[in-house]
Amino acid sequence: MKTKLSILSLFMFILSSCVQDSVAQDAKAYYNRGNAYFDQGKYELAITNYSSAITINPQFANAYCNRGLSYNMQGKYQLAIADYNSAIKINSQNAIAYYNRGVAYNEQGKYELAIDDYTSAIKINPQYDNAYRNRGVVYNDQGKYVLAIADYNSAIKINPKFAEAYYNRGITYTKQGKYELAITDYTSAIKINPQLAVAYCSRGYAYTKQGNYELAFADFTSAISINSKFADAYYNWGVAYAEQGNYGLAISSFTSAIKINPKLAEAYYNRGVAYEYQSKHELAIADYTFAVKINPKYTDAYYNRATTYRKQGKNELCISDYKKAADLGDNEAREKLKEIFNIDYWIEKLFNIK
Repeated sequence: MKTKLSILSLFMFILSSCVQDSVAQDAKAYYNRGNAYFDQGKYELAITNYSSAITINPQFANAYCNRGLSYNMQGKYQLAIADYNSAIKINSQNAIAYYNRGVAYNEQGKYELAIDDYTSAIKINPQYDNAYRNRGVVYNDQGKYVLAIADYNSAIKINPKFAEAYYNRGITYTKQGKYELAITDYTSAIKINPQLAVAYCSRGYAYTKQGNYELAFADFTSAISINSKFADAYYNWGVAYAEQGNYGLAISSFTSAIKINPKLAEAYYNRGVAYEYQSKHELAIADYTFAVKINPKYTDAYYNRATTYRKQGKNELCISDYKKAADLGDNEAREKLKEIFNIDYWIEKLFNIK
């Protein structure tokens, strides 16, 4: 009897193992199919398959992680974060889950949480070059340029062929006004990846700031030849033309940028400035109006529209726009209001003088 029981127990163990293997294979099949759909950009189908994998195997951390990434691609950041949380709960050493959650927090503007997650990913995997690079991007956006450059340096040390890290370091150098260093980094990025249109565009901008327009135009041309729908390249081209006083070509370039990206407030604003130089005041006002419609806190657009209204003798409209600019912190607008009213702007505001 004991012998028969042992044989039955062994049979049950083998059967159980076979069932578990089958279940694991089913979960993996859904997971792999989800990956295939993800690679095709079919995120809903990817999510469906990752969900099936999770239903079969609730401990499938990578399925949570990849479903989160699919949600991230759809802009559903809270759902993405929930999935990354699940992945981390299953495996607290999952550096990719921390990294991806950092990306989602960054998209939500939760920069400190993003930094914390990138830091966690780096602690788990000190060779995680993308985590250094992304943390550097957040530091750059916060104006912490020294920390940003340190992270880009780390990313490049780990991966000397990391074109995007060179590019991002160039962006930080540009913000610091270190155009030669920026140009060197953009050039390094281009050598690694000759199809990196943003590097050509940014190098062109740096050349523009140096007054080297010939090289700037060559870079904008290269950027557009790689990506004919690159609005920023047309925009920067327009800036370079405007700095040369060639307002006709500047307007044409800004118009091209606007056709590609109708939400590019800076292009409307700068086209308005170009129209102003041509004394086309109504067209200038129309563009400043578009700019503030897109970005209601666009101080310079309110200020310039006010100045144009003043030239036209439209004093009420002029004062209204100077007030808006002043309320947004523009000191020049405050001075203009003092000049118009011959009293302190803040006294006027206190007593609601119009």
